Amino acid sequence: MTIPMTLRPIRATPDSVSRFGMLAGAPAGAPTSEGPDYRFWSDMAHYAIEGETEIGVCTVFRQPGNSVGTVERHRATPEILIPIDAPFLVPLLLEGEHPSAMQVFQVNLGEAIVINPGVWHGACLPAEGDTSSYFVIFRRGTPRMDVEKTQFDPVGIAIDR
Repeated sequence: MTIPMTLRPIRATPDSVSRFGMLAGAPAGAPTSEGPDYRFWSDMAHYAIEGETEIGVCTVFRQPGNSVGTVERHRATPEILIPIDAPFLVPLLLEGEHPSAMQVFQVNLGEAIVINPGVWHGACLPAEGDTSSYFVIFRRGTPRMDVEKTQFDPVGIAIDR
């Protein structure tokens, strides 16, 4: 299979992901609250979910070609992804955009990405090594009741190893 286009991942920052959602990372500035045994920073990111939420875990494996040809979206919920053991790459695409407009973001340990409802996203890819596991948080029942998928000619993702 020939991949006609290859995307280069970019570092996820609050500015770079703002079209798709939000990034929560290392705290900056003074803590909201602190004591002799803790420091707490609030409102690192925010999202609204109606109803009960669920937390799942997804483990992804390095595949030959490092490409994405299928994306999904959830209309009723944001999706929060938090790396557990290794950084991952998440491909994101806005409604109505051609797959060539897809952007791929690297999310590192200690960060969380909040993907807005309706944003197309592919399964994450390991950014380093052969596997990556991450927490997935969204409205309860989303995998059974709120998943739209679409396919297109695969787009390659350049992974520096």
